[in-house]
Amino acid sequence: MAVSPGWCRPAQPDISVRHLSQDMIIAIAMDDEAHILTRKVCRMIQRILFNTRKISPLRLTLFGTVLLDELITGFPVVGLPLLRDQLGLSYGQIGLLFSVEALSGMIFSPIISLLSDRGSKRWWVIGGSLGLAISLVLMGSTHNFSLLLAAFALSSPAGSAAVGLSQATLIDAAPQESTQTMTRWTLMGSVGDLLSPLTVAAIASLQLGWPALCWLGAAIWSGVALILSLQHFPRPAEVVNDAGTAASVKLWAGLREALRDPVLLRWAVLSLIPTMMDEVFLGFVALYLHDVLHASQVIIGVALTVSLLGSLLGLFTLDRAFRKSHISSVRLLSWLALLSLVGVIGFLVTRSIWLATAGLFVVHLGVAGWYPIAKAQAYDRQPGRSGTVRAVIGLGAPFEVVLPGLVGIVAGRFGALAGVGLLGLAPLLILLLVPKSRKIIQS
Repeated sequence: MAVSPGWCRPAQPDISVRHLSQDMIIAIAMDDEAHILTRKVCRMIQRILFNTRKISPLRLTLFGTVLLDELITGFPVVGLPLLRDQLGLSYGQIGLLFSVEALSGMIFSPIISLLSDRGSKRWWVIGGSLGLAISLVLMGSTHNFSLLLAAFALSSPAGSAAVGLSQATLIDAAPQESTQTMTRWTLMGSVGDLLSPLTVAAIASLQLGWPALCWLGAAIWSGVALILSLQHFPRPAEVVNDAGTAASVKLWAGLREALRDPVLLRWAVLSLIPTMMDEVFLGFVALYLHDVLHASQVIIGVALTVSLLGSLLGLFTLDRAFRKSHISSVRLLSWLALLSLVGVIGFLVTRSIWLATAGLFVVHLGVAGWYPIAKAQAYDRQPGRSGTVRAVIGLGAPFEVVLPGLVGIVAGRFGALAGVGLLGLAPLLILLLVPKSRKIIQS
């Protein structure tokens, strides 16, 4: 493959290595590594998504929704200074925007998921995509805080319909491949996380500002809605009765039945625990590296990039493991939790920045597989009723809302290490809550 000029670094005449600081050398190395990582990730996605017999435009589009969601939902986070400068927002108003968004999703997302089990999820996904486009248009065009608040409130349930039910559609279409589907889904989301700050940086460098980000996002989601409107959504294969005719799904009775399934509830809780090792964990890790180990911002960036590499490697390895072997998901989840526990202990006990970075790599190498395995096992408990499963898991949303504040209180009282240590209990929770294989078979 020919290498485009954009990948090449211009020559640096008259600059000797001895005149570069350690941080400058690391920054240059990170830039090169970012280019290499991007190319490897693209090849990885091609192998995972395209080396399959069930490829279709609908499948590609549905998998693409999570990449686009992680890309675009990063705009208000990474581009927060652009939003604040355009509307002159205070810190209190910024906090209110994200609180209203979380509260709206907590209330409406389980209801949307539950109602989607009444039939095809086609119009829910299309409507959610259009809802995201409308919310982004409002975010980019209004100078009224009340309208901005309404746009943020709309974005969360719309995202649940567009992205969450895209995931559910993929699961319903191939329930026997739920773990592979969730692994690939998580990998696509990780790529979106990687691209979001790069997109914001590109828009900012062109001096286009906050509206350009919003209009770009609105155009993307409008395009997704258009593409999906031309596709045929399959009905869930399991939503039929013994006579072979379509069965009427009694939503509330089905929800009560699901809530009485102790194994499903365990998997629902297990699918929430990875939140403890996600953005909140990385945020407090960055604070710990800076405040306790006195790492520079460049070195912190290297450490977090290494953790991302661990996640991508873990997902890629997990996908290949399920394609080439019949390993038990329960046993694998336990081993991954033990691996992450070793990484957490190593990170907490060392005072070396580079050993701490190695610990982060091991942590996320194991953590990467938690969510896809747990979510897939939860879906497997209710075949053909993915919306009901999503509704059950959505009842745990208050945990995700409360977690950052709780860790902040602990870290404020006992230090950043205590906050990281609290989140580092996640592997132990996985080991305590994972159901036994025999219990799953008998239930």
